[in-house]
Amino acid sequence: MNLAVIPLLIVALLLVSGNPEVEIAQLMMTGVHQVEDHDGALIVGEAEVNIPTGAEVPGPIYVIGGEMTVAGVVTGDVIQLAGTLTVKSGATIGDELQHVAGTLVVSDGAEIGRRTSLDVTAIVGDDAAGSFIPGVVLTLFLAGVGYMLTNKRSGALDNVASAVTGHPVAMFTVGLLLAMTFISIFVFMALTLVLLPVAVVGVLAGLMTLGYGVIAWGHLIGARLPIRHQRLATVIGVIVATTGIQIAGRIAILGDVIVAAVLLTGIGAVVVTYFGVTQFRPAPLPD
Repeated sequence: MNLAVIPLLIVALLLVSGNPEVEIAQLMMTGVHQVEDHDGALIVGEAEVNIPTGAEVPGPIYVIGGEMTVAGVVTGDVIQLAGTLTVKSGATIGDELQHVAGTLVVSDGAEIGRRTSLDVTAIVGDDAAGSFIPGVVLTLFLAGVGYMLTNKRSGALDNVASAVTGHPVAMFTVGLLLAMTFISIFVFMALTLVLLPVAVVGVLAGLMTLGYGVIAWGHLIGARLPIRHQRLATVIGVIVATTGIQIAGRIAILGDVIVAAVLLTGIGAVVVTYFGVTQFRPAPLPD
């Protein structure tokens, strides 16, 4: 899963939970889907979703990534937060089409009840540098948290870093199992509106664990830099780690594998050390 989709997924889930008219929701994160009959809210992640001519769905529909094509009728709202949304000639959106970000293509023959738009480029800038602003903000935030943790809990970061370097395979395995389990439970809770607030809290806890793991990687890198001041070394290490992860994420296939390995190993180390409270000591095997 693209990490950039997670914050948008949280926003979409909050919007769904705040809509009293929605009783059920369906999440489509991957694959190709032809939707001809659907009840409740629809969240489109990194999938290709098509509402064909003659089909009618109630909505609301939240597009947070992937590709969404409307050739039929949506009687409710369509909210686009990212991705690509195409409304073909002859298609109908009965209520409101809200465009926040992403690529929107509306044919001349489409019927839309009401249309609103938020110009995000006016906020972040329309030049190429604007696309790097979220990454820079995230890097500076994690670097600041790393500085505070090194000042208050340097030993905890040492424990997590020690687990990463001493038992990388075990940490990666734990992180992979946790990620697979978390995704399954999260999808179940997210589609059960009663448990939706619990799902959102779980996502926030997962993001906190993920960020802690990245900071631990930065602490590990900083310890190997020729810098005498530990807090400064951790800050530079976090910047190197987050920048490296973002650069690797732009490389097809191989970059995704590298990013997944780094992040999952960090998550596993954070969890098995209880956020660095204890050192990881593997159980001794019999002779």
